[in-house]
Amino acid sequence: VMDNRWPHTPQHFKDVANKFMEQAHGLACRILDLLEKDACPLNEPGTLSKSNTLWAPDGQCTLRMLHYPPMDAATAKELITPDENGKIHWRAGPHTDWDTVTLLFQRPGQEGLECCSNPHDSDKTNAARWTPVDPVDGGVAINIGDMLARWSDGRLYSNLHRVRMPTVEECSPPSSRYSIAFFAQSDKATVIRSKDSEPMTAGEYILSRVRSNFETTSD
Repeated sequence: VMDNRWPHTPQHFKDVANKFMEQAHGLACRILDLLEKDACPLNEPGTLSKSNTLWAPDGQCTLRMLHYPPMDAATAKELITPDENGKIHWRAGPHTDWDTVTLLFQRPGQEGLECCSNPHDSDKTNAARWTPVDPVDGGVAINIGDMLARWSDGRLYSNLHRVRMPTVEECSPPSSRYSIAFFAQSDKATVIRSKDSEPMTAGEYILSRVRSNFETTSD
């Protein structure tokens, strides 16, 4: 996919990015192995981790480098002030990921990520309560994705998360926000089998989620 698309600067960017992706993939597979016994008891051990391969023709794992541009304090204040409908702006609106697990690497001092319980969770104790997930030096934030939620028959829920706008104080002076996300997505040909859902390949699942973004409803 990246053939002839790698930037020429900074030097060694391709090698460093590929190495980082390999290490993130290894960590994601380790997490999937730890979760599998309880989340997907019908699976053969190692099914989840083996379904996520790198560099394969039908591989779907993705590394995304995110840059949230700086803004001045006046713009930030305007965007976080509710409009006539009570709505405000977000750097990234509330959503769940489509994958099995996501690893999010954040820079200390660059806050903004918030998480909330999945609305389908039967435990409503933390319903609609958004919790800051501030960067920790050397730490990695882990999100459960929709693909794993389906595979686990709801034993695990994908968690809602969002990125808020910067505060006025965080824009004085204006500064960028950076993060890196690794999405562990099972290979296209992998069949997601569970007790409560029809079998579906991981490729079909991702395509169905992409299509859902463009569906329209009529009154």
